[in-house]
Amino acid sequence: MQDLISHSVRSLSAARLTEQLKVFAPVRERAIIINCSTKLVTTLALMSALRYAGMPVLLIDCDSTDGSQAWFRGLAAQHEFDLAFAPLRSHGETLDQIFAASRDDSIMLIDSDLEILQDDLLPKLRAEMAAPSCYGAGFLHSDRTQHLGPARASARGRYADRMWIPLCFLKTAIVRQALNAGATFRHSRDYLEFPWSMSLSRWLYARHRVPFLGAISLEGFAKARQRIYGERAAFREYDTGARIHEALVRQGRHLAHLGEPYWSQSVRHYHGVTRATLSEGQENATAPGAILAEVAERLRAGYGMVVA
Repeated sequence: MQDLISHSVRSLSAARLTEQLKVFAPVRERAIIINCSTKLVTTLALMSALRYAGMPVLLIDCDSTDGSQAWFRGLAAQHEFDLAFAPLRSHGETLDQIFAASRDDSIMLIDSDLEILQDDLLPKLRAEMAAPSCYGAGFLHSDRTQHLGPARASARGRYADRMWIPLCFLKTAIVRQALNAGATFRHSRDYLEFPWSMSLSRWLYARHRVPFLGAISLEGFAKARQRIYGERAAFREYDTGARIHEALVRQGRHLAHLGEPYWSQSVRHYHGVTRATLSEGQENATAPGAILAEVAERLRAGYGMVVA
């Protein structure tokens, strides 16, 4: 059996991700976890998904350098989940590929640094997904207070609303339609200072990166800018998934937002572990070394796994 598993994994790793996804028989629901050199914390996400998701689980490894591939091959011989392999690309690009190629009815995205804590989450997600106008269920990431960019109000931007990517349950065909229409999961930014041309706005915004030029004001155009949470922002930031959310909301669809008590009781998210692993010194991200002991203890106490 181990030889069969190893042969299957080696064969899949030689194929493109889109081809690998077509190997798996289509199912009504599938959970997907993407691992990028965060073996230990990803194992916690995986074990929680196997316990609470109640659906097939696929783990996709992206060029890990921490021994993840051998580790998860070993786990696949002990636990029932599938493995696939992909080059290391941006999160959004990988998600675009997954939803373009998947034949499953629905996909639940689970971040590699997220643990599902209780068995009440999935029944609620499934109930919300039953609404015809719902494109997915999870948590709406909408921050009416957070700015980004320079401290000067004239140069600040706002985040676009989106599904909370660390855990969201999405209807595959609806998302694929948005992709086919030009939307994407990829991170991007719209510059808004000159409201009639985003390309010119992008060029003009570059002045904020040059000493003394940032003082040049375009406030004469401010009244023509779209308000974002009451502020005429200089740019709108589309984090992973925000373009998809915007496109589907424009179609009259919605994301079912679970809110409390699920937000505080049903999931634990360490936040930004992959970013901090791939690039040291990341702001607003959890350094892997700061949580390894806690994660190892969670695996021991919660799942009976002893890891080095």
